[in-house]
Amino acid sequence: MSTNQENLISEEAFLARMNNYTAPDPSPRNPQISTQSSHADRIEANYQADGHKTWGFVIYRTTYDNDTDWTEFMRRLRAWTAENMDFYHGDDVLQRMTWTVFDDRAQFDGVDAAAVRRHFRTWAEDAVRSEQADASDATPVSMGRSPRYRYCIQIDAASLKSAVHDAPAPPAYDQERQGWVKVIGITEHDVGWMKCPFPSVMTEYYMLFNDLNGYRTAYRRPPAVVGYPWN
Repeated sequence: MSTNQENLISEEAFLARMNNYTAPDPSPRNPQISTQSSHADRIEANYQADGHKTWGFVIYRTTYDNDTDWTEFMRRLRAWTAENMDFYHGDDVLQRMTWTVFDDRAQFDGVDAAAVRRHFRTWAEDAVRSEQADASDATPVSMGRSPRYRYCIQIDAASLKSAVHDAPAPPAYDQERQGWVKVIGITEHDVGWMKCPFPSVMTEYYMLFNDLNGYRTAYRRPPAVVGYPWN
């Protein structure tokens, strides 16, 4: 038997073992992945723990010079989010996500992070009741630990360029050219915002920021980008 044949048999045996592999504490969606490693499982568990029924970062558009770039940005963001959830067999969780985008040019064109934060704080106070309560007379629902009401995404000219022109379009992926977006917190801790990788912001970082220490653990002072290998 040749070396090439032996290598092929070994590879086939490895793939067969992997197909039959069950992870410790397996995900009900994909038993080859543990529940702790599944973004879909953890996002679902987190919003259920808060008594919520929907999730997802709110997005603010604050640059209006190029509608074509904006359309492409949203297309890519939706594609990355769907691809990430598909990996974890989390289509049911994705269906629970609400895409909330503030894109009123008269109100938001050119505003800074502080202005976005002020609007977001006011919006969040009312939205948690209107979005998460089952009826007007239902037991009041709190924000809990939901990142939906503690962090939002701002797309300014720099982040739009980064996501659309400096990074490949999905499904192509380049770890060193992912693009980034600004994630703004409701507080002004550190500088009050940081740059997060574009492809994973709506899933991995949403999951991470449910932990009250998640933001501080991940934080890198701009212009550094969270999670980039050279940071």
